[in-house]
Amino acid sequence: MASTKLVIRSDRKNFDKTTIYVQYTHKSAKKKFSTGFSTEPDRWNSEAGKPIGNTKEIQDFYTRLLVVKGRIDQIVQAAILAGEDPSFALVEERLKKLPTSGAQATDATTSKQPSKKDFLHLFAEYIDATSASKAHGTVKHYKSTLNHLKTYATARSLKLTLPQMDTSFYHDWVKFLTQELALTNGTANNQIKRVKVVMSYALDKGLTDNMAFQKFKLLKHTEADIIYLNQHELQTLFEADLSIEPRLAKVRDLFVLGCTTGLRHSDFSNIQPESIENDQLVLRTVKTGDWLRVDLNQYSRAILARYPDGLPKLSQQKLNEYIKQLGQHCGLDKSTLVVHYQGSKRIEKRVPKYTLLSSHTGRRTFVTQSLERGMALEVVQKFTTHKDIKTLMRYAKIADEQKRQQMDKAWG
Repeated sequence: MASTKLVIRSDRKNFDKTTIYVQYTHKSAKKKFSTGFSTEPDRWNSEAGKPIGNTKEIQDFYTRLLVVKGRIDQIVQAAILAGEDPSFALVEERLKKLPTSGAQATDATTSKQPSKKDFLHLFAEYIDATSASKAHGTVKHYKSTLNHLKTYATARSLKLTLPQMDTSFYHDWVKFLTQELALTNGTANNQIKRVKVVMSYALDKGLTDNMAFQKFKLLKHTEADIIYLNQHELQTLFEADLSIEPRLAKVRDLFVLGCTTGLRHSDFSNIQPESIENDQLVLRTVKTGDWLRVDLNQYSRAILARYPDGLPKLSQQKLNEYIKQLGQHCGLDKSTLVVHYQGSKRIEKRVPKYTLLSSHTGRRTFVTQSLERGMALEVVQKFTTHKDIKTLMRYAKIADEQKRQQMDKAWG
């Protein structure tokens, strides 16, 4: 019996991106046909064979995938009706004869074959083809990397092509990022990772056999310190009298809500009065599409009670700017050491803590304080929906260190 299903490769679940295939099963054998689209593995529902989420963009993306799958279904059904064996070879041969559509239409509209070798064009195509399955912030990061590549190509008077993405490019690209753009090694590593993802995409599509990108190594860098509020700092913000600063009062409420629920900005921005059920916040996360039930506590309950008609709305950019002002206003100015690398150069500087605060500090505060207060790691994971327990282990180490310091202080 012949059947088709949309799948991703099980051995790519630890990759940033992986190709989506139509898996065709015939006579108990299976063959995968590339759809030309990719997704983040943790945004794919393998059991249902579809992307996670129900936004219009994701539904449109799923529709495009079904179009590709439908082309194979039609070939198989037509062969069966004609009394032919719908073998892998037959399906593959007839697919080649069909007009280009779906993700490959982007290439067809360019009319010139050489454009398929243009890396900047391919990078832009990749962003367009996968944007529906990525979080908005991730798409912005890829667009930023594309802009860096365009600046690099202009500065070097180069037209970047797929064959040029070799170790010579890598070394010059690293020099450009760390010396000319003065990016830290951690930020440069993110640019390198995205270049590798797009080259892998080109390899999957059969556009190149250049595998030099697999040798692009990440640069040495210090793991970013986890900046979070301790219990005293959180209480200071929560109890601060901001009656003469109504703007900062709203910022404080949003920030403390993030600190005491672990929600991302994209999620607490979508809280409505009807999101509260049985003393829980019930919502579907924007990034992963998972349903989440967050039990309210004394902090989150008090803040939500202040806004019966809905929380204040602030863009993430503005909120991050105002959180720093809030921290400064409330005296969160402890001198904090920041260490990073630029190329081989180690750079240290001390800055007031409030300059390092952002909306994501709230999520880090929730995780770290939850562990310090005795919440089990597995329970914290249920609230944060982290897919990888290793990510949370960083916070566990900090919590353990705080416990050790408290023991030393109390008992010597």
